Amino acid sequence: MRPLIVTLALTTACRSHTAPVPAVIRDPARDTVFQQDQARGDSAALHGSTDVMLALLRPDAAYLRAGVPAAYGIDAIRSLLRASPDSPGTKVSWQPLGGGISDDLRLAYTFGVTARAAANSPIRFERYIAFWSRNKGEPWRIAAYAEVNGPVAPEPTVIPESPPPPEPQAPKPIAEARANVWGADSAFADLGYRMGSAYAFSNTVAADGVVFGNPQLVIGPRAIEDFLSGRGAESSLTWHPVFAAVAGSRDLGYTIGEYTSTGRGPTGAAVQRFGKYLTVWKRQPNGTWKFVVDGGNGSPGRQTGN
Repeated sequence: MRPLIVTLALTTACRSHTAPVPAVIRDPARDTVFQQDQARGDSAALHGSTDVMLALLRPDAAYLRAGVPAAYGIDAIRSLLRASPDSPGTKVSWQPLGGGISDDLRLAYTFGVTARAAANSPIRFERYIAFWSRNKGEPWRIAAYAEVNGPVAPEPTVIPESPPPPEPQAPKPIAEARANVWGADSAFADLGYRMGSAYAFSNTVAADGVVFGNPQLVIGPRAIEDFLSGRGAESSLTWHPVFAAVAGSRDLGYTIGEYTSTGRGPTGAAVQRFGKYLTVWKRQPNGTWKFVVDGGNGSPGRQTGN
């Protein structure tokens, strides 16, 4: 199934104007993340995708699956994944398309395509974002994971209550960098509220930053602005961060947040849909923070309208 994923990656990865394709992970440190991500498929063939994912997660990881609130902590994630396992015989593979690593080599991110092939069913292609971390002398583990266009949790799916973890104790420079990442997301949201999503995204994304189109990757400020402008009349979007983390080298971090999309239903009545997101941020040479990949999925809750 991996050649099929590679073909999809090559044919859908680029919708950009002058922006470069996201940097390919090539140096040895980055290669270890890339290889760990891609090897999940081989392990899943032997042990099942749920057990493989649980083995890769940090105890304090966050997991974003459509149809349920974000799950924080391994107990909540275990309940979530086991509530909707893949059917017997399903083959799952992952193909990273891009990513990066922090200067201290302790945090990294990947994003790519998931292929899920159930018996006697067409292959379903999904997307994902994974944020990785490691301690010295230990393997990479997933700190935050978002399924984009992935499976929706069945109703009702009950998971243990798991609010975002409290802000970790950290030296002042790292705490300040974390606050800057949180502030970048908050300023991003404020810009979206005042100027609209297309303007906010195109002015906050890095030169090679990515959002997920349908089905292609949309790369770079101009392509993202064109993509979102074409959808601007459909709905308005507001959001806010609920958690942030940053590398010890203060150059790479991520936020998890919640969003509300307001649009019109078939009858013309206003409809609000709710969701959550994972955004990866990179500090730029001028000291500002820009996002390099952003994606999310829906959460429970829907206001009046249809």
